[in-house]
Amino acid sequence: MKAFVTGSTGFIGSHLVEFLVRQGYRVTCLVRKTSDVRWLNQQLNADTEPIELVTADIGDYDTLAQLVKDTNLVFHLAGLTKAADAATYNRVNVQGTKNLINACLRTNSGLDRFVYCSSLAAMGPCSTATPMTEDASPQPLTDYGRSKLKGEFVTYECANRLPITIIRPPAVYGPRDTDVFLYFQFVEKGLMPTLGDEDRLLSLIHVRDLVAGIYAAAVSNLAIGEAYFLTDGALHSWNDVGNTIAYALKKCPLRLKVPYVILDMIAMCTETAARITRHAPTLNRQKIRELKQRFWICDSTKAQQQLGFAPAYPLEKGIQETAEWYRESCWL
Repeated sequence: MKAFVTGSTGFIGSHLVEFLVRQGYRVTCLVRKTSDVRWLNQQLNADTEPIELVTADIGDYDTLAQLVKDTNLVFHLAGLTKAADAATYNRVNVQGTKNLINACLRTNSGLDRFVYCSSLAAMGPCSTATPMTEDASPQPLTDYGRSKLKGEFVTYECANRLPITIIRPPAVYGPRDTDVFLYFQFVEKGLMPTLGDEDRLLSLIHVRDLVAGIYAAAVSNLAIGEAYFLTDGALHSWNDVGNTIAYALKKCPLRLKVPYVILDMIAMCTETAARITRHAPTLNRQKIRELKQRFWICDSTKAQQQLGFAPAYPLEKGIQETAEWYRESCWL
């Protein structure tokens, strides 16, 4: 059995490659010249089913066509999460998806499944505390979210010619993550930042539960032509997340309320610096707009019912194991 994975060097992609190897797949990983392949090198050095690293770009159509030729499963996780403008997001997240789909259509008519990893950002936040279901009307807030939604449209357009499945993860955490890790760093230093005056609800999923759910969708006939949210099954406030991290790190952090105006000022400064350095800012006004939303929540009931998806990592277990990994890896 063969699998092809884009975005394989990333946080989620590297865990997916490991999962596929454990399932007995030979995995071909698309990597860029500038990619950090340290997590994949662990697999190359392990006494397991081999993986192959191929250096190419998601825009290299001819190479993609050859790589997917004899593959059973294609997992498309590659994408930009930071970019200077909408055109750059679209070039990678939309046109790159088109290239890969067209490559599959050209050389692999017997493909078992094409899995496109989208994002909750493609759908946008909820206006109330009722979790979003897969049939909600999308209202993305950012250029990134809009580009991921366009990637979904590109994927759906080929649903009559290709067995496709779409996955929309919420916030993902776990070993190797660098986003939620920032919150761990604050708590480790004795601070627990809170934004504004109102607490927020969010959906979360541990990365190992996510990759298990992605694979379950990839091998289920019920998932052909479908989209799924995958979560740990609970709704979390940032206060709960912070308290759970503090407990795992054995810290009693000082709560620090950060007014929105401070975030707005920081975003303006980072955007100005980005224009000078020509690097995409990590924190910009679009990201701040996302952070200000109260409800980034979704419902994974559909995946539970159709795929038998049963997350194994409730928040306390997931945070505890993640904290231990950060400690053991000297990140904290």
